[in-house]
Amino acid sequence: MISVTRLLRYPIKSCRGEFLNNAEITDTGLKHDRNWALFDTTGQAITGRQNAQMLDIKVQITDETATIVLDKTPQISFSIENQYSKPQSAKIFSYDVTGYEVSRDIDQWFSEYLQKEVKMLFASDLNRPVLPKHGGKEKDLVSFADQAPILLLSEASVKDLNSRLGSPITFHRFRPNIVIKGCFPYAEDEWKEIKIGECHFEVIQKCERCIFTTIDPKSKLKDPNKEPLKTLSSYRKKHNGGVDFGVHLVPRKLGHIRLDDRIELS
Repeated sequence: MISVTRLLRYPIKSCRGEFLNNAEITDTGLKHDRNWALFDTTGQAITGRQNAQMLDIKVQITDETATIVLDKTPQISFSIENQYSKPQSAKIFSYDVTGYEVSRDIDQWFSEYLQKEVKMLFASDLNRPVLPKHGGKEKDLVSFADQAPILLLSEASVKDLNSRLGSPITFHRFRPNIVIKGCFPYAEDEWKEIKIGECHFEVIQKCERCIFTTIDPKSKLKDPNKEPLKTLSSYRKKHNGGVDFGVHLVPRKLGHIRLDDRIELS
């Protein structure tokens, strides 16, 4: 049986993941997943690729409040409701996005922490499409994630990769939302539609991996040999030179999913 073993969301883009026992699935993926992101003075997103210390930041969400936690100590909180100031244009790499300013206090805290001027924006509701080149269809939406609403990864694929690496790594390197067990390595590559709990999903593309995967989430150090990308490129390289690991999903029927839910293929 194929089933769910981990559910994670990343409320602030590039910060630490939050484990969940169950997750509400919205049009843009797991509720509150990458609903916030940091941007520099040019409007470009700040990510863990160049700011690995973001991996030390945890976000705890209650019904109305999100709290920034560093070294297990709460730092500052902000409301997750009614974040609608004047809309601001920004970019996530080459992608245009729109967001809303959250709090000057939050901006100041992150600016001091990162030692650079940054602003945190809230993803405006339902305004950013999943692009057709990534498998998106009309009305498919994504918040501040790179390309698509949800990333799924199998334990079997991670185990196979580790059998080829000199030093094993964990699934955390790949920042998945849904981790599953019970299938063969890379079986997810061939899936088209799946059902988890009361939700239905379409698999829209394999996920091309970036340099962020070479950063150890615990040490925040970049692997000197560019692993695991170097090993992945030896057997997962595409014609454009990129390497795939995991798959992107778009929700087709909304609801809730939970740990141990069975994965049904269609």
